[in-house]
Amino acid sequence: MSSLFVEQMRRDAEKRYAEKEQQQKAYQHKIDNMSKTDVGGLFDVRQIVKSKQFKEQKNFYDVNRAIDELEQMLQGHGMYSVKDETLNFVKKITGRELDSYSVRETGKWVSELIETIKTNYKIKN
Repeated sequence: MSSLFVEQMRRDAEKRYAEKEQQQKAYQHKIDNMSKTDVGGLFDVRQIVKSKQFKEQKNFYDVNRAIDELEQMLQGHGMYSVKDETLNFVKKITGRELDSYSVRETGKWVSELIETIKTNYKIKN
C-alpha cells in the first residue's frame, strides 16, 4: 500500500517538474521573441547601449572628459597654469561638485573672454 502511495507521489512530482520546465521554456521563448522584435531600436535596451548616440552621451556627461577639454583649451591659449583655479571657481560658484555642464560652460566663457581680450588689445598668438 505504501509503495503505491510513493509511486503516485513520484509521478505527481515528475508531472509538476515537467510542467514547470515547460513554463520556463515558454517564458524564455517569449523573452527571446521580444528582443528580436524590431521596434526601431527605441525600446530595446541592448540596442540603446550599443548605439553611437549612447556612447556620445556617455562621453558628453563624463566629468573627466570635460576637464580634459578645459585643459586642452587652456593649454591652447598658453594658460594651463590656471586650470586648478578655474575648477575651484566653478565649485565655488555652483556650490556643488563639478559636473560636465558647468565645466564646459565655464570653458566656453573663458575661451570667449580670452578671444575678446586678444581682439581688443590686438594680441597675436
